[in-house]
Amino acid sequence: MLRPWHRRLGLASALFILLLTLTGVAINHSDDLGLDKTGVTQAWLLDYYGIAAPKHVAQFGHGPSALYITDNLLWQNQQMILEAADTLISAAYTSNMLVAIDAQQLYLFDKHGQLQETQNTSTGLPPGLFALAIIDDRVWLNTESGVFKADDQLIEWQEVSALTTPVVWLNKSDTLDTDIINLARSANLSWQRVMLDLHSGRLFGHLTIWLWDLFALALLMVSLSGFWIWLKQKPPR
Repeated sequence: MLRPWHRRLGLASALFILLLTLTGVAINHSDDLGLDKTGVTQAWLLDYYGIAAPKHVAQFGHGPSALYITDNLLWQNQQMILEAADTLISAAYTSNMLVAIDAQQLYLFDKHGQLQETQNTSTGLPPGLFALAIIDDRVWLNTESGVFKADDQLIEWQEVSALTTPVVWLNKSDTLDTDIINLARSANLSWQRVMLDLHSGRLFGHLTIWLWDLFALALLMVSLSGFWIWLKQKPPR
């Protein structure tokens, strides 16, 4: 009577062990497989996790050199190069660097998108940033305190009280590469997270956790029943 149950539990447990083995190996080698840096692009899985599209999306420029903003993320060549604390406002290139701003900070990158410096009020940056402009390779800022322009080294900010000509502040492009919205969503969910949730049983909610517990109990029963069957069949000495 014990053999049929041992066989049924063994088959069910085998599928569970296979799932745990595959996800466990993937988790242990997530760095080598790049799972921690690979975002999920499947829309149905992103929807299941409740990851919505960004509320603020902007594109500055066109082609390979275009810069994208999705909420607090900055993208260059469809690669995320910055996760700011606040929603980003604008971004642009100068002759030798890339500049981006949110309401309180200014971010300086090299041409390859490597962050070099962050400025805020403690470094002399004017507070309350509204807009960014690049004029004659100089960085200009529109702030709650007025209009400021930087020196050649982007160290000091000089207030411009009298403007001889209106400043053309950077505006986002009328066209938008919609692929960047999917990339922004995928940045919030990596395959490493999915593997961890699947391995632990949390991917499908609390009911799956209880199901995983039942599988673990089934493994225990398979072990005990297998030992009992072996013990009963063991020939006497």
